[in-house]
Amino acid sequence: MPTNTHPFTPEMKECPFPRYDEWREDAPLVWSPEVEAWLVTSYEEAKAILANHQVFSSSNSVFGGPALEHPEFPSMINRDEPDHRRLRALVSKAFTPRTIEEAWEPRIRQVVEELVDGVLARGDGRLDIVRDVAYPLPVKIIAEIIGVPPERFEQFKTWSNEIVSRIGRVPEHGYRSMEQAAEAAEEALAEREHHRDDAEAPGGGPDESIFAYFAQEVEMRRAQPRDDLVTRLVQAEVDGRQLDLPELVSFLVLLLVAGNETTTNLMNHSVRAMAEHPELQQRVRDQPELMEKLLEEALRWESPIQGFYRRARQDIEVGGVQVKTGDALLVLFGAANRDPEKYECPADFDLERFDGQTGTRDHLAFGYGIHYCLGANLARMEARIAMQTVLTRLGELRSVEGQRVEWWDAPFFRSPKAYVVTYQPRA
Repeated sequence: MPTNTHPFTPEMKECPFPRYDEWREDAPLVWSPEVEAWLVTSYEEAKAILANHQVFSSSNSVFGGPALEHPEFPSMINRDEPDHRRLRALVSKAFTPRTIEEAWEPRIRQVVEELVDGVLARGDGRLDIVRDVAYPLPVKIIAEIIGVPPERFEQFKTWSNEIVSRIGRVPEHGYRSMEQAAEAAEEALAEREHHRDDAEAPGGGPDESIFAYFAQEVEMRRAQPRDDLVTRLVQAEVDGRQLDLPELVSFLVLLLVAGNETTTNLMNHSVRAMAEHPELQQRVRDQPELMEKLLEEALRWESPIQGFYRRARQDIEVGGVQVKTGDALLVLFGAANRDPEKYECPADFDLERFDGQTGTRDHLAFGYGIHYCLGANLARMEARIAMQTVLTRLGELRSVEGQRVEWWDAPFFRSPKAYVVTYQPRA
């Protein structure tokens, strides 16, 4: 068995793929004492586990990690059936391809054009895809979908980053649970109501948490409904009852984080691939219809989310390994998407892996099964519009020579802090 099986070290952030290969060559599942979970690196085993929600539970799949005693974050991503299906149904209509296209495509195009205008106005011939486009675009769109005022966008991104840095860390690492934070929102709201006479305007001060903010928004929508997603969630019923405050807050926190982090990373990796492979960039420029294939290959090549946990409900053999009841499994999407048994020369960026005409997308970057990413349609649309606009208006992109990419210290996410390219504006 490999001697070092910790999937979240700084060295792994630099380049996890050689270590993934080492683990996979040893066995489809390798036990990691560092995170107390089976590391799943094989494509076939990963897909089978994600598909079999009857045997592999999603309870505490994201925030709690392998620690059984860790309180559960009360949101659909950590729920099994039938609760998961009921909760997902509350918002699924807001994220269908038709809804996204009809309601949000014009707004996405407008925001992208404004962001690129800002890059060109700066006039320095440099684009930091993280700061200039991939960072602000998704958080603006998901915040507007939820119903958050524009002045809150920057604060939302800060909150999202704070949560992402905690996802996947167990209590021993010193982080309190998301459920405790959600419950603290009720206390914060009660305290604010108690001191409303001396309080500032709605919105709170610099120390306000995302949980307290959403708790206040929920109470405001109960008193004064609006035409937004918060109101629809407040009014919705699951099995004849409305969601309580911790459930509502958790739901909104999940939508915020999931609605922007994956998309941000997809755009970052797409620009990096094009800047580092000029011939690839030229093909997509000459044949815009290849953009869909580029995005799918970017998702496979550098999975924005590297993996999530599952837990075995029963003794079961997986890939020749005996998994016991209660064992945690860390399904590594990033490793499965680089499995040479599934993809020939997986380290190569190859536009021909996916058939864009028939929509074949067999990678696991958005998960698989009942927990397949709810916002995948939105992520693909935002990335497609952004990449097309960048190529059209900024022209040839080139990676800055000698640039060393630094990666965020966030267990589940592989995201650069910055990635700078030069560009030659097109007439």
